[in-house]
Amino acid sequence: MDADHRVIINVGGVRHETYKATLKKIPATRLSKLTENLANYDAVLNEYFFDRHPGVFSQILNYYRTGQLHYPTDVCGPLFERELDFWGLDSNQVEPCCWMTYTGHRNTEEVLAKLDELDIDTEKKTEEQIMKKFNLETQFIDGTLKPWQKIRPKIWTLFNEPYSSNFAKVK
Repeated sequence: MDADHRVIINVGGVRHETYKATLKKIPATRLSKLTENLANYDAVLNEYFFDRHPGVFSQILNYYRTGQLHYPTDVCGPLFERELDFWGLDSNQVEPCCWMTYTGHRNTEEVLAKLDELDIDTEKKTEEQIMKKFNLETQFIDGTLKPWQKIRPKIWTLFNEPYSSNFAKVK
């Protein structure tokens, strides 16, 4: 009977129905190993339940059906990677047409890591820190700065440190 060969998989509240033979197409994965002895099998509803992302699962089930793994553009790369890992699938199987979109997040993460390494100072400096940069710290503390000595570091900071003030951000 056909019903004996079908399986219902509920992922995040979305029910998917397919054949057991379809799930056996990719061995050594979570779906290829489904048995009624698993804790996530509901005998009353005759379905397996997984509290995972249903949109990503649609692409995963389509991979079992067609042999082509496409990246859903409505999710971020790391989420897709976690889902592939959960289901026991290799991310290298993503189709060439989706590869650049899918791996774009890795490039972004690398750039952000490099920016973190640069340790760009985005905190607002105190007036004393600014004066120290111009070797005017002693005069600042003594209160012997001439008017031009007070203004020059502030103007330099305004143009060269975009996070120094709201006005500097506007320029």
